[in-house]
Amino acid sequence: MALLELRNIKQIFPLKQRKVAVLDGINFSVDKDEFVALVGPSGCGKSTLLRIIAGLVKPSSGEVLFKGKTLKGINSNVSIVFQTFGLLPWLDVTENITLGLEARGVSLKERLRKAFKYIDLVGLEGFEEAYPRELSGGMKQRVGIARALVMEPELLLMDEPFSALDAFTAQNLREEILRLWSSGKLSLKSILMVTHNIEEAIYMADRVIVLSTHPGRIIGDVHIELKRPRDRNSVEFTELYDKIYSMVVTTKL
Repeated sequence: MALLELRNIKQIFPLKQRKVAVLDGINFSVDKDEFVALVGPSGCGKSTLLRIIAGLVKPSSGEVLFKGKTLKGINSNVSIVFQTFGLLPWLDVTENITLGLEARGVSLKERLRKAFKYIDLVGLEGFEEAYPRELSGGMKQRVGIARALVMEPELLLMDEPFSALDAFTAQNLREEILRLWSSGKLSLKSILMVTHNIEEAIYMADRVIVLSTHPGRIIGDVHIELKRPRDRNSVEFTELYDKIYSMVVTTKL
């Protein structure tokens, strides 16, 4: 059984005097122990799709199944890492990380135990009492990652998590995510990442799903069978890049 399954998802939003179709006929699944990337041009509904999976947005039609059961309301088995960090400036690192646990009624002792575990895992030791204004962009995103992981989700959703970072920091965090993913230290069963960066998708994911734009439809589902760590300069990597890039360019025409 797939961990996540989307069946004929459609999303329509009202816009002034008309309705705009954002997603149309989205069907795919994510298996356990699978890292899937969604790529496509701006406006293809990638971020909207993540919010539907998380239960934050109800689709106009279609069905989201998690472990075979139809999703109704918020999906408590997923966490999201956002592009823009979303940290609360009046809370320190530990408080930002434990915010979701506090909302669930977890005791202070248990919140701190879990927070320090994930602070250690994502490399935030020594910054437990720092405030967001005192952190670099990369450190802020580490807080965002720890905040998502501390909820111990089965599915991690990432919405262009590295796009606001400089190239060096982004690559370091990609390596950190892959290290954690393969470490066996997390509760995670699967990862679903939205990105506009094709190279990033091929470097990190087991599958790359390509969406068209206006409205978003699946036009490609590419399995990445390269061994990790992956060589961006290899012929195989370049061929996959060209294949996916041609799909994205075609859909923009």
